[in-house]
Amino acid sequence: MTANRDAIDEIRAVWADRRPDLDTEPIAVVGRILRAARFLQQAADDWLADAGVTRAEFDVLSQLRRNDAPLRPGDLTAGVVGSPAATTKRLHKLTAAGLVTRTPDPDDARAARVALTPSGERLVDEVLPRQLAAEAELLEALTPAQRESLAALLRTALLAWEP
Repeated sequence: MTANRDAIDEIRAVWADRRPDLDTEPIAVVGRILRAARFLQQAADDWLADAGVTRAEFDVLSQLRRNDAPLRPGDLTAGVVGSPAATTKRLHKLTAAGLVTRTPDPDDARAARVALTPSGERLVDEVLPRQLAAEAELLEALTPAQRESLAALLRTALLAWEP
C-alpha cells in the first residue's frame, strides 16, 4: 500500500480487476465505516480492560448514568448497539460484578428495572473522562473541520437509517 492508499483501495482495485462490471463505490464508504468501527471498538476495549468492562458494557453503564430513573432492559437495548440477548448477557455480567442491580418493575411484575449501584456510578465517573481523552487523541488524525464534517455526514446517514 502507498501512503495515499488504504486496505479499502486495495480491495476495490482487486474487484475492479476481477469483476470490472461491478460498481464497488459503496465499499469505499461502507468498508471504511466498518473497518473504523472495528478499530475503535478494539481500542475502547483495550482502554476499558483495566476497568473490567468492554465498550458494549460501558455503553450500558453510561446509558444508566445519563438517566435519572432505572430503565427496563428493552430501553437499554434501544439505546445501545446490540440485540436483546446481548443486552441480557451484558446485564448478567454487570450484575455479577456489582455494577448494576435489577429490581422488579412496579408496573409489570414480569419485567425488571435496571439501575447503577454506587460502584457502577463511580466506575462511569472515573472512566468516562479517560475514555473521552483517548477518543480525542485518536481523532487528532483529523482537523477540527474534518471532525465536524464527518460527524455531520454520519448524523445524516444515521437519521436516514435509524427507525
